[in-house]
Amino acid sequence: MIYNDYMEKITIIGGSGFVGTNLCRLLTLKQSPFEIIDIKLSKQFPDKCKIGDVRDIDALREMITGDVVINLAAVHRDDVDDLAEYHLTNVDGAENIAQVCSEKGIKKIIFTSTVAVYGFAEGGAGETAPINPFNEYGRTKSLAENVFRAWQLGKD
Repeated sequence: MIYNDYMEKITIIGGSGFVGTNLCRLLTLKQSPFEIIDIKLSKQFPDKCKIGDVRDIDALREMITGDVVINLAAVHRDDVDDLAEYHLTNVDGAENIAQVCSEKGIKKIIFTSTVAVYGFAEGGAGETAPINPFNEYGRTKSLAENVFRAWQLGKD
């Protein structure tokens, strides 16, 4: 994103996975400045990666230096033993990101959700379909959507 010859720096939280790696490839092609914050080192972009966790608000305060934040971080596997992990990462992590963005005056957060928030909708589901998550992942992603909606409504 370019404004008056200034290219915004993008912070990609959870950027070491499949979606994040492909996004970083696109940003590299566009020569857009970016940084990655993830619990694991990016194999493709290790020089752009900071090791951090969305559950640690102090780490986020220190590590987020972008103008725009893209949140890809999530617990999404079906084999999670402690279901509280979904909430800690997906919801509490969203709250931490929103809080830090407010503190830093960041005006744009891009959040990736999931079709799992709609459940097993007959004929498919669009963004106006009723929320009916079929698992803990979908439920917590729906709650995270609400966190970011509230942040959006509350910002200047």
